[in-house]
Amino acid sequence: MRTPNYQKIYSDLLKFKGLEKEITIPQLDKSIDIIKFNDLISKRVGEKKSYITQQSKSYDEESIIVLLRYQKEYNLNNTQLANEYKLSRNTVAKWKKIYQEKI
Repeated sequence: MRTPNYQKIYSDLLKFKGLEKEITIPQLDKSIDIIKFNDLISKRVGEKKSYITQQSKSYDEESIIVLLRYQKEYNLNNTQLANEYKLSRNTVAKWKKIYQEKI
């Protein structure tokens, strides 16, 4: 299965929002990078709500493990991690059960 060309998608989005000269697009290899870059664009434009809905988000195993290690490193509970990355608390709890041996 081919992955989407995020560089092209975000360059078109930045052109549409008029930010192509202000923001440079980093290498977007992992879903965690895409989420962080999307938040950067949303803050720059001043949007309160992200145009990406929860249904359109997907996380690969590596990104999930990065999030869970981040939670462990900064002693965050499930609610705090969920709020920071706009996730469900139930999703975080499910990930912790599945990937507990990898963190």
